[in-house]
Amino acid sequence: MNRNLTTSGKGHTVKFSVIIPARNEEDYIEACIKSVKSQDFTDYEIIVVNNSSSDKTAEKAANLGARVIFEPSIGLPGARETGRNSASGDLIAYLDADMIIPVAYLSELYHVFNENDKVVAVTNPYLFYDGNHFIKFLGKLYFKIFFPFCNKLFKIFKTPGVVLGGNFAVRKKTLDEIGGFNRSIKFYGEDIEISKRISKKGKIVYLGKLFTLSSARRFMHEGISRTFITYMANYFSMLFFNHPFSFPRPALSPKFKSVLKYAIVVLSGAGLFLYGFVSPKSEIFGHSVHSLNSADKVVALTFDDGPNNIYTEQILGILKEEGVKGTFFLIGKNVEEYPQIARDVVEQGNEVGNHSYTHPWWLSFESRKALTGEVEKAEKAIFNATGVKPALFRPPHGFKTPGMVHTIHKMNYNIITWNDMTTDYYSWSKSKSIAKKIISRARPGSIIVFHDGLNLNHKANRENTVEALKLTIDELKKENYRFVSLASLGNNYSYSFKE
Repeated sequence: MNRNLTTSGKGHTVKFSVIIPARNEEDYIEACIKSVKSQDFTDYEIIVVNNSSSDKTAEKAANLGARVIFEPSIGLPGARETGRNSASGDLIAYLDADMIIPVAYLSELYHVFNENDKVVAVTNPYLFYDGNHFIKFLGKLYFKIFFPFCNKLFKIFKTPGVVLGGNFAVRKKTLDEIGGFNRSIKFYGEDIEISKRISKKGKIVYLGKLFTLSSARRFMHEGISRTFITYMANYFSMLFFNHPFSFPRPALSPKFKSVLKYAIVVLSGAGLFLYGFVSPKSEIFGHSVHSLNSADKVVALTFDDGPNNIYTEQILGILKEEGVKGTFFLIGKNVEEYPQIARDVVEQGNEVGNHSYTHPWWLSFESRKALTGEVEKAEKAIFNATGVKPALFRPPHGFKTPGMVHTIHKMNYNIITWNDMTTDYYSWSKSKSIAKKIISRARPGSIIVFHDGLNLNHKANRENTVEALKLTIDELKKENYRFVSLASLGNNYSYSFKE
């Protein structure tokens, strides 16, 4: 990525037009513009759309070197549209006037657009730099947990991706093709409406780790509950009915506000627990390893639910042929059924981990005694078959609770999850599709999951996994990835293994 582009000159089409709609923003506009001028990406222009301000917004923006244009009709979409019509950039980055962007903001956006011409828009989260501690906490909860979770649901249910109105970038030609913004919408719902039309032209990318800063003034002025409800109501109204939601705004009693505030806290806590429970990347209940935290092109192959009479042996054959080692998370009862296959896993130089004795769905909610029994019985079965006492534990289905994490650590196990897994456990999943998804998600340090078994079902068909494994290894080798076992890395990465 070229971060030393020449500043645009006369007659030169810039890469980015940074458009800042502003109405009476004299208290915020300076910090916003200065953050843009501090970018390590220099090929941009700044356009401030003065939306009928009665203060010194336009004067301040002009003094800071921004190009100021005027839009007399009050309304955010209209101001965005006026900015679009004046922009000379190939890409347009829209910022609220109270936004402060990091130094590499434009560089990161440009990299995404430049890498994939199917990407038509990019958006990212923000955190509040003012407001009380409660508002700041809710902001972190929303953008670090709730919104990423919603993005996954968007993909699953194939609903349009969403750009966040406060900061997003879009290709100018895409806006031209869809006819720009809907001027009939004044504020709420305008970002959802434009998202629906943009998504028909290509992919909307959400950069979950690129945070900007914003003021929480709207939440402080209108109230947390009312603002949140208004946003949610407009989202669903725009999604399903294609028009903003309109409802009366009665005064809320102090008692109702108090109840609503506690309800939000409870729901937020429930969401936080759900994230910790199901997400393989979550460490909110305690330390676990979901990636190797390596900049080198290395990946770790792991296999769950074995050993399996036929398919584990076929997988071992592929690993041996390719000169690759893996880590097999074994189910204790399956080990008792096929002890020789478990021995073959170890004798070929692969590692073994504990995947519980019977692979129960709700193991993480069991009592400490029941949980310990499951793990110890599996440990005994693995040791009797292989002579190895595993140091790694993978929770069945990846489900974790605070009690489970604490107990597993007390048993001197390291909890291993993953960051690259598909639905190869479904017999109808096609091998090429499995391999394609694994390869597309592979990154330096990825922990990849395949399934050589299916719980305690010894008749499960794993031909798709075997074929996908071969395709995956061949392709990743072409991309110069190396395959490493987990424990062999030891302290070179972000975890260590207990003796």
